[in-house]
Amino acid sequence: MAQVKPKQSKQGKQASAAKKTVQEKSTAQQKKNKQNAAQKKKCGCCKWALGSILIVALIAGSLCYDTEVNGKGIFEKSATGKVLKNAGVLPHVQRGWYATMGASARGYKWAEQHVPPYAEPAIQTGINVWKLMRNACCNAYTNGLNYWRIKWPAMAKFIDQYVPDFSKKLEAFAAGAKDVAVNSYDKSATLIKEKVLVGRFSPENINQALNQTRIAALEYYNQFHKKVDAYAKLK
Repeated sequence: MAQVKPKQSKQGKQASAAKKTVQEKSTAQQKKNKQNAAQKKKCGCCKWALGSILIVALIAGSLCYDTEVNGKGIFEKSATGKVLKNAGVLPHVQRGWYATMGASARGYKWAEQHVPPYAEPAIQTGINVWKLMRNACCNAYTNGLNYWRIKWPAMAKFIDQYVPDFSKKLEAFAAGAKDVAVNSYDKSATLIKEKVLVGRFSPENINQALNQTRIAALEYYNQFHKKVDAYAKLK
């Protein structure tokens, strides 16, 4: 004799639907928690890497300052060098330092030789893209201005049908705003020229300072290359 399945009551259907909804919400919450945890882990790694780079940079800067000020350019005579020498680890530190600097110098010379052929086309491509975007913006502005000038008489006529002479007031307001902007620019340029770019900040002094900075940068670049060549010869 065939068994007849009992019909599910309305309350049972509601309970089943509520259970399913709770399960879906729980699954969605678990996925969201996993995504948040992954994002926090990623941010934590980035912060750790940036913090490590900052700490290394601070240590290197402190050592360079100590060597130049206290050691007169000689690490062994610096305060840090004396501490390491008294501890008996200065020779090991110097060997590690020279090995690191030698490897870094050779890597720098390799990059200086092999990177420019790839960097120069990339820089030129960026410049070309910038020029293209600039020209596109200028063309869009010019086309929009011409379109506005062509359509404005019809728009002014339509506006004046409901508000007489309102278009003339708008034109007068726009002309006044333009005059204010031009006058403000002229006054600002005159103020900067007569009150700011004088004395120490005169164009002559600024050009002289730029030339001195350029000469100092060139000397530093030459000294830097000499040190790189010297460290690159170390084995």
